[in-house]
Amino acid sequence: MKKVLITGGTGLFGKEIIKGFLKNNYIVYFTSTSKLKINNFLKEINHKDKNKLFPIQISFNDINDIKNFINKYNKIGFNILINNARDLSNLKFNNKNYEEIKNFDKEFFLAIHLPYLLSTKLNKKFLESVVNITSMYGIVAPNKHLYKDKYKNSPIFYGVSKAAQIHLTKELSVRLIEYNIRVNCVSFGGVVGRTDKKFIERYKKMSPSKRMLKKDEIFEPIWFLSNKNLSTSAIGHNLVIDGGWTIW
Repeated sequence: MKKVLITGGTGLFGKEIIKGFLKNNYIVYFTSTSKLKINNFLKEINHKDKNKLFPIQISFNDINDIKNFINKYNKIGFNILINNARDLSNLKFNNKNYEEIKNFDKEFFLAIHLPYLLSTKLNKKFLESVVNITSMYGIVAPNKHLYKDKYKNSPIFYGVSKAAQIHLTKELSVRLIEYNIRVNCVSFGGVVGRTDKKFIERYKKMSPSKRMLKKDEIFEPIWFLSNKNLSTSAIGHNLVIDGGWTIW
């Protein structure tokens, strides 16, 4: 039975990714910073799937955290790596006294340093596929008509980090394909679940599909890129799933 490692497993995206791999009979390891969120999520999972699910509570704050994690879990032999770790507190924006740079560094660390080290240091004998979870804001800048708070809900360091993550995907793909490891990413548009009705209505007017993405649309693009039988020649690809947002 194959094994997948998913970072950021208890967020909106992480839960859907975990459920999808469980349905496809994978052994799933996932990370989360919160014991409470782990316990709450485990209550949602069917009893028959719990024997395939292994939560790991950890905060990736610095290089030593990553080193310790790899040393402890590398022997498991993950076949698929899904880089999805996020910390919403990093998006707090305060442009006074240069404080925003601290969150810029934290966001970049989770978007670039963590995926880079996990992708290159995990056991290459087992690893087949890496999928980075990115965003439409790694492709285009935010539309000022969508936000009413001077971009506080989409600060500049989020988009810049996601753009860097898309290029990291390309760089890693050419380096790791010699080990038969494919690296790709998915750039998602906005997903219903963390916004109010007014935001959703503004979003609809700016998207060709006239709607935000649904939670049940998250897993399939990731499954396509992670499964070597479905996407054999997808190497360094950025699959855009945004309802057409970035074509306007």
